[in-house]
Amino acid sequence: MNVRDCPCGAGARYRECCGPLHEGAKLAVTPEALMRSRWSGFALGKGEYLYDTLASDHPDRAAPRAAAARELGRAKDRQRFMKLTILDAAEDEVLFHARVFEKGQDRSFAELSRFVREAGAWRYASGLLLPASALPADVTTLDRAAFLALGPA
Repeated sequence: MNVRDCPCGAGARYRECCGPLHEGAKLAVTPEALMRSRWSGFALGKGEYLYDTLASDHPDRAAPRAAAARELGRAKDRQRFMKLTILDAAEDEVLFHARVFEKGQDRSFAELSRFVREAGAWRYASGLLLPASALPADVTTLDRAAFLALGPA
């Protein structure tokens, strides 16, 4: 990846893709756009953005903003965010595969994320996860129904 490429994998430069969302210059217009911007936020350590894009009733909102944002921003120090693949998207859900490594170990997973609108902005509400070991060899074949049939937690 070129240092100017956006980590979300949409094929655009960061300053024209997720950068304006991270800076607060614009809002994500779809759940998929928010998902991509949150992925980039994790990859780049944008803890305040990650916190601010959580739904108001998300469990991470129970912690003080500064502490929670700091912890969210530290993910980039523990993990390498290699690739985001959007597998399926609906009105308020996004199914994605995340290729992630931690201390040299493959920690990849698939998640069906749910989003809600609050005060005119999309927010991350929750997600169902499946580790790589529970996924088919070709994750690109997964859609929402196939993912749910695998029994995510």
